[in-house]
Amino acid sequence: MNNTEFISEETLEKIMTGVAVAGTAKSLGKEALAKANKGDFKEARNLFSLAKKQFIEVHGYHFDFIQKEASGERVDICLLLVHMEDHIMTTSLFLDSLEDQINLIERVCKLENLINSK
Repeated sequence: MNNTEFISEETLEKIMTGVAVAGTAKSLGKEALAKANKGDFKEARNLFSLAKKQFIEVHGYHFDFIQKEASGERVDICLLLVHMEDHIMTTSLFLDSLEDQINLIERVCKLENLINSK
């Protein structure tokens, strides 16, 4: 039995797109963190902003499933849907703390520069 026998092609496409978009958002966030660690805070914030925009997109896919179920339609739970949920949650947690991490790295960098200039 393959996945398309119990999941519609449309649902499968939404799930796989959701996984991909959440992965892109997380990757952009990791790039932002790497830029911050190199002292490029402008680019770090730009990448963080792009990551947040990608994450808003994935919420659209997620909201479609919630709306479908709330309107009384059946939403079949499958491992792929759980996988998408996992990507959404881990990306959400990462992005929730990322802006604070960038700000803290910038503060440490400024303090290091201040100490080194004396």
